Amino acid sequence: MPQRPIHTDSHRRAFFAATGGMALALAALLAGCGGGGGGGDSPPTPVQPVPPVAEVPPLSSQCQSNSVARLAQPATLQAGRNQELSLLACPGHRLSQLRWEQKEGAALATLSARSQALTLEPGAAGSHRFDLSYQDELGRSHSASLPLTVAADANPAALRAVLRGEPSVYAGGKFSLRAWLPGLSETELAAASWRWEQLEGPTLNLSGASGARLVASAPAAGSDTLLRLRASADLGDGRSASGEFSLLVQALPPLPANPLFGSDETPSRVYPYKASSPRAAALSECIYHPGLSSSNPNNLCTLSKLPLLGSASSNGTPTVDEIMDRVLVSNDWMGANFERFLREQDVHGDFRRMLASVTAVVIGGRVRPAFYWSATGAIYLDAANLWLTPEQRDTVSETPDPRSDNGVLLNYASPWRYVKDNRHAITSLAVAKRASRSLEDVQNALGSLLYHELSHAGDFLPPRVHASLLGSSSRVYEAIPALTASEQLNQRYPFFSLEMRGLARVLSYGDAPTATQIAYQPLDVVRFFSQDRVNDDYSYSVASGASFSREDTAMLIEEALMQRRFNVWRDFAITDKLQSGANSADLTVAWGQRGRIGEAAIRPRLKLVLAEIMPWLPADFADGLGAPLALRTGSSWGANLDQAALQAGKIKPLSAQQRYNEQEQTTRALLRGHR
Repeated sequence: MPQRPIHTDSHRRAFFAATGGMALALAALLAGCGGGGGGGDSPPTPVQPVPPVAEVPPLSSQCQSNSVARLAQPATLQAGRNQELSLLACPGHRLSQLRWEQKEGAALATLSARSQALTLEPGAAGSHRFDLSYQDELGRSHSASLPLTVAADANPAALRAVLRGEPSVYAGGKFSLRAWLPGLSETELAAASWRWEQLEGPTLNLSGASGARLVASAPAAGSDTLLRLRASADLGDGRSASGEFSLLVQALPPLPANPLFGSDETPSRVYPYKASSPRAAALSECIYHPGLSSSNPNNLCTLSKLPLLGSASSNGTPTVDEIMDRVLVSNDWMGANFERFLREQDVHGDFRRMLASVTAVVIGGRVRPAFYWSATGAIYLDAANLWLTPEQRDTVSETPDPRSDNGVLLNYASPWRYVKDNRHAITSLAVAKRASRSLEDVQNALGSLLYHELSHAGDFLPPRVHASLLGSSSRVYEAIPALTASEQLNQRYPFFSLEMRGLARVLSYGDAPTATQIAYQPLDVVRFFSQDRVNDDYSYSVASGASFSREDTAMLIEEALMQRRFNVWRDFAITDKLQSGANSADLTVAWGQRGRIGEAAIRPRLKLVLAEIMPWLPADFADGLGAPLALRTGSSWGANLDQAALQAGKIKPLSAQQRYNEQEQTTRALLRGHR
């Protein structure tokens, strides 16, 4: 039985910590499946006549005899309110190739225009018309013309609530919704008390409601169904408001034994960003389908069906167009922003070259944490790293990382952050601000994410093997060469601290800490870590049944490339424990460094993995790293942000934004070991 894949920091996961874990299990299955030469000629199977398909009635609000789908929509939309339009598959049917296209009326934002549900938030009265097209499970195409009337707000001065979020979710999948009171000040909003209730649909657990936000898991559903929810606000001064949201819960296809994506990580609904891609069908079938099984090798695609990007490219380095042919998204804006990032921010070509080691890129609003998986050869990215407008952000789930409570019993913390020019290199924006950001603003968060995940991909399938895999009948995990970079690193330059390896089991995998581990104080952890030759405590993450770490390699490459390519340095420290409700800026540093990757003892380890995974870099690339800078012990983590001020004998207080950065970036990292 194959192991469950490893989740990594807000972005780190590699499927097989021990090479060959799944390969051995699947090879055994294949060996028992026969195959090879036949046993002589056999008579041809008679061709059976295809029975006629009954005529499908026009789309309506009900599933009639022979209906494929039904439409749920308000009779009249109201200006200033969110309203959802949903196309529900009738029992026994499945829908694909969805597209909502506006044909008449003032333009309305349609961020989920290729899903079964669409949220509209019209600002004014008017008439509109949408064309809806889709296919059923037999490949038959269907279409409908949908006239929509928006009525004027009868009382525009009245307080109203608007609910926003992705309007569809797979049954059992995690989702979030957020209620808003447009036009109110921050002070007024802070005074609001919220109540959530369910009006319709299978019972939903609302215990995850906190103020204006609801985080929940969709209930089980054997067929497409609707949940209707209401959020009500009381401002305490006699004013109140409420709003409703219709969430489409999509039934999952029949699940196999041992689904590749288990019940605790139900896949996001995704589709090929480029519908015309020659690989669109294989992407839909091979990468993020709920029907994939970890115990059935036959439903995992071979490299002949979906080759590595590097194998399929004429010169081994894929173009941006070739990469975008391999992208799956849950909303179009995710693919559009990713394409812009590759064209405008990948000035050194690192990401295109590293993407040669993957079969596909998935970008989802509910992928959390992000990961690489050698079962499919794809990287799975959290769209929270790519949004540019508040409307785009509305479609990204606020569901927390599932490892958020790991390590809360430990008596120390290990904060980290990226820094440039003595300031945070990654700025966090409060959801309530509804602010936009530029592509340059996401460069450092997305860049570090890609360097890490693509290091995993290159570790499993390095550039030296790409050419030999074109047309291969092997699956990704079967094509992993002997002695990968991580294995070489473990053999030639292993890390030493068994204590840190044990703590990594707690922080990364949720193991219960022992009494000894709980008793460790910050100076104990400093002693375990500081004399070793890794650059981050996440490097010690070794999956159950494995003998070496894949994260060690990825952490080395991530930090080194961020410093050399973007002049962004990484702070890492051991501090006292973060108390409930406290800000990580106030933690006291027991030991720490800025740019630990530049340590002399670490450099040979970095050179080894770079030569294997990024062979296009010059041999002396690692020699260009700066020497590490010691953080000031006894000072706060916040005071250590501006090292120039400290060296001048000053402590520069953090701004409100900087303290918020710490709260969002570091506090969450502490709670689960990393981001």
